[in-house]
Amino acid sequence: MSSYRERPGSGAVRCWWEQRAGSGGVQRVVPDGCADVIVFADGEAVFAGPASEVDLVPLPAGAHLRGVRFRTEAIGAVLRLPAHELRDETVPLSAILPDAVARRVAEQVWAGVPPEALRPAPVDERVREAVRRLWRAEAGVGGAAAELDLTERHLRRLFLEHTGLSPKAVQRVGRFQRFLRAAERAPAALADLAAAAGYADQAHLAREVRALAGLAPRDLLRERGVAR
Repeated sequence: MSSYRERPGSGAVRCWWEQRAGSGGVQRVVPDGCADVIVFADGEAVFAGPASEVDLVPLPAGAHLRGVRFRTEAIGAVLRLPAHELRDETVPLSAILPDAVARRVAEQVWAGVPPEALRPAPVDERVREAVRRLWRAEAGVGGAAAELDLTERHLRRLFLEHTGLSPKAVQRVGRFQRFLRAAERAPAALADLAAAAGYADQAHLAREVRALAGLAPRDLLRERGVAR
């Protein structure tokens, strides 16, 4: 039987998670603005960078995975390299860390221990605040930049370095995630869910969900087990 569970993280860590694949198959991974270190039961470890599009990941039957998920604003600080270099990429952990360090990080993630080698540098507070405002739809890109006394171009440079995504992409993914959360909280018509998430209308929702998840909204919610 397939199972998935999370426990909250702190600081740069959004959550720790564990998954058992059961019969296996293809898993639809949709953008959430985060990045993960993923460790398999055989010790294989990968780094999954921030995503701007859907990824269809094959999982063999019985696969057992554990991972740690890093917050949007902290990805560059954890990696100590420009986060955009790993956007939409999943690479062996040893591709970004020395072999011995990668093995130690994999052991610590499997044990649920914060990896010593991935303790983040200080997170840029301007990026943290801008991510918060865009994710919660408290401001648009221009408004967030102005409130932080930055030009939109400067904000974009900061976001690519620290989050791996542009401000507009973070805004887009945040709106998509608000749609998913609203659908999970309570059944509602798609038009109502679109409005609650901040889409212009149901047609806008349909275009964006298909672009980000590869399915129509109703099909995506059905696949995720959300009653319609």
